[in-house]
Order: sequence, then C-alpha cells, then structure tokens
Amino acid sequence: MTANSIVLPVISGSSFTHILLLVVIVAAVVFFLSKKRNLPPGPWIPIPYIGFAPNIAYALYKGESLYKFLVKLGNKYGQVFSFTVLGIPVVVLNDYKAIREAFQDTKLSDRGGSDMIIKAVGRSWTRWDDMTPFRTFALTCFRKFGVGSSRFEGPISKESSYLIEELASLKGKAVDLTWYFNNAVSNIICKVVFGTRFEVSDERIHRLTNLLDRYHELAGAGGLEFFIPINIPSKAKQEMDKVCDELHEFINNMIESHRKNFDPNNLNDLIDLWLNEIQLRKSDDPNSFRHPDNMAGQIFFLFVAGTDTSSATLRWGSQYLVRYPQVQDRIHREVDMVVGRSRLPKLADKQNLPYTQAVIAELHRIISLVPLSLFHVAGDTTTFRGYTIPRNSVVISNLYAVMHSPELWGDPEEFRPERFLDDEGNFREPDEVIPFGVGRRVCLGEALARQELFIFFTHLLHQFNFEKTSVDAPMPTLKPIDGVVTHPEPYKLRFIKRE
Repeated sequence: MTANSIVLPVISGSSFTHILLLVVIVAAVVFFLSKKRNLPPGPWIPIPYIGFAPNIAYALYKGESLYKFLVKLGNKYGQVFSFTVLGIPVVVLNDYKAIREAFQDTKLSDRGGSDMIIKAVGRSWTRWDDMTPFRTFALTCFRKFGVGSSRFEGPISKESSYLIEELASLKGKAVDLTWYFNNAVSNIICKVVFGTRFEVSDERIHRLTNLLDRYHELAGAGGLEFFIPINIPSKAKQEMDKVCDELHEFINNMIESHRKNFDPNNLNDLIDLWLNEIQLRKSDDPNSFRHPDNMAGQIFFLFVAGTDTSSATLRWGSQYLVRYPQVQDRIHREVDMVVGRSRLPKLADKQNLPYTQAVIAELHRIISLVPLSLFHVAGDTTTFRGYTIPRNSVVISNLYAVMHSPELWGDPEEFRPERFLDDEGNFREPDEVIPFGVGRRVCLGEALARQELFIFFTHLLHQFNFEKTSVDAPMPTLKPIDGVVTHPEPYKLRFIKRE
C-alpha cells in the first residue's frame, strides 16, 4: 500500500440494509409529521431541520431570482404551498385572492426579523399589535400635513422644480439618475419628518442618501437573511450594523435638535407631533412607539420604505421610456394637449391623462418593484383555507407572481400600457396591480408615493425628452438587480429640453 492510498470502509450487505432502512424510517417520519401538521402541500424534504434551504441556495447560486423560483414551485404544487427552512415553516402565496384573504387575518399580520432588521427599525416593527398604534398615529400626521391630498402638491412640485433645474443645467450631458432621484425623494420625506429640505450642497443629504443606498444593497437578493429570524454572522451583517448605527446617529441628531427647540404650540413636522404625543402619553413599554427610544427606528423605517422605492420606480420609468420611444411620444402628446406648454401638470389634470396613468400602472406591474413584499409571520397558530399555519411560520406574498400571471395578463412580459385602457380610452386599473401590497400591512406611504410618481413623472416628461447617449448607444437592458427592492442596471441617459 502506498502513502497516497485511500482506504474505503467496506459496507456489508447487512449494514447497507440497515442504513437504507434508517433513511426510509427518517423520511417516513418527516412525511408523517408534515401531514400531521396539516401544512399546505409542497416539495418533499428528505433532510429534517435543514429543509428546503439547499434548494433555495442552489437556485440563487445559479442566478435564478427567488420570486421566479417560487413561481415555478407554485405551478407544480399549487398557488398556496409550503416548505421548511432550518425548521421554520414557510408558506408561499402566489395568488391575488389568497394574498388578500390571508392578510386580512390579524394572526398573519406580524413581521419577521433577524437581529439586523430589529436593530434597524425596532422590535415593535414585528408585532401587529405593537405596530397598529404607530400606523394610526403616522397616518393621522400625514393627513394633518395634507399628504395624499392636493394640499401636499406644493412641496412635491417644489422639489420637482429643483430637480428640473438641475437636469436642465446639464445641457444634455448623459447622467446616471440614481443620485438625482434619491436626493429629490429623500427631501420630500425630510420635509414631512424633519420639517425641512436640504440643499444639494448640504453634506447631510449626501450622507443620508449614501447610507440608505448601502442599506438596500446589503439587503441582498430577496432579503431572506433579514426577514427570516435566523441570525448568521457575516461580513454583510457587520457592515449592516455599521450602516444602521450611522443612520441612527443622523436621525437621533435631528430628534435632539427638535427636542431642544420643542414648542407644543408650534408643531411643524412628524418629530414635533411625536414629541408632543410622548409628552402627553409617554409609555414605559419598550415596544410602544410612545417610548422615546423607539423614535429613531420608526423614522429609519419611513426613510428606508419611502426613499428607495420611489427613486427606483422613477429610474425604471426613465429606462422604459428610452426603450419605448413611441410610449414617450404618446405621453408628450397627451400632456401637451391637456396641460399645454405654459405650465406644469397638476394633480387635478390626472383624470384627464388616462394614457399617462396607464403607463404608470403598467410600470408598477411589470417591474414588480418589491416582488416578495415584506415577509409576514404568523403571530399565532391559525387556519387558512383548511390548512394549519403554525405560530411563527413565515408567510410570503409573491407579488411578482400576481403581476406576471399569464392567466391574468395574457402577455405579462410585454410592456403594454394599453392593457389599462378600455374601449373608450378611459383608464382602468384592476385590483391585481398591487405594487404596495394588500391587507392590513399595506405600504404606509402609498398615498405619498402615488403623488410623488405622478408629479415627478409628468413634470419631467413635460420638460424633457429622455434619450440615449448617442444613436449607436445600446438600449437599457431592463434586467433587474434583485433585492428586497429590484433596481434597474446602471444606465446613463440624456435629458433634452423640450421647446
């Protein structure tokens, strides 16, 4: 025998039979337990505890998007199916009616979260009972400021005018729009939360937008590591901790400035109203939004949810209009006919711009910006469609599956705004267009996001032609960079001033 020889154990026929028998017994036990738990159907999982994790990891390793992978599983096992990941039951909903029905159940309205996301936004983010008072408070504040109504049109239009000035000053120079859109949208949130906007030259807005960008990059493909409550040490986690610390420092500095100058007779923004609420009804409950330590986390959540989503949608829209110049031309004609060239579009013009509305709706549908929404967690064991959903199960609503369903749309991969126009040319938006989710946890900033998108979109199209850098330049790929929010690949384009 040489030094490099390898000695393999000899397995007798009897031993092999025993091993095979053991494997069969374990598989049978797993199968029996899954049936006994009455979970929705799903793939057979031969390895206890580890569950479906290797299959998901392999799909992501091959470059497959998680939401598309879940569509394939739904086609095989049904639009409501399940599997386990490291001992945690995961229920996937690929169907609009199932999502709407499930998320009316308060027992399915909690959120999941690893240490990373809890550190960022606070533990009260996870439990529906803790989050409900904050949502009520925040929506009351939004109404006070006119968010979602014509009263808030002024601040958005003002920010839009600054953006138009910046782009016009480039005189047709090709640019990547990421920073421009991030800055404009962030300033709108800053106006609501901090009561002020930041000038382009202010280093604070640069720091804020850069940190928010990095946070979303670290969230990774699908955000599994952040929303399933399993904590795995990694370099991404270490950097995420640092980013969260810096964002909290920024927000806490703003809170402290408000606290020093607080005047209960002069409440100008969300922080002022919040400080007043704490002063009137302070809570010692560490999960209550009225606990002073929870302000920074919830404000963090408002910025994360409200900045990147609107900015990414505007970037997607710009690239689609470059790729489909005939759609851009038709919007130009409609806006010019309804609004004219002497003023910018207003919210009151919206009902008279059906094609423009159709383009925005089709954009929401085809990009499916937050394809898996944010994961829900069962706060208690409940029954759904005859199945048992155990407490602490993760529930995923696959919004991409709904908005790319061939049964609903016929040609879901085609960018075709006309699908939202009836025979008379009127705009109609089916219920199945759900970019902001559905149910009790629907996006808190939906009304603000819709306002922002319409005003920025129509103002930019009123003032500019969106063009490639040159005649020979490649078109945008329109391929998504996956994450909690899908982003378009970086692309430079020119804004040519319209006469």
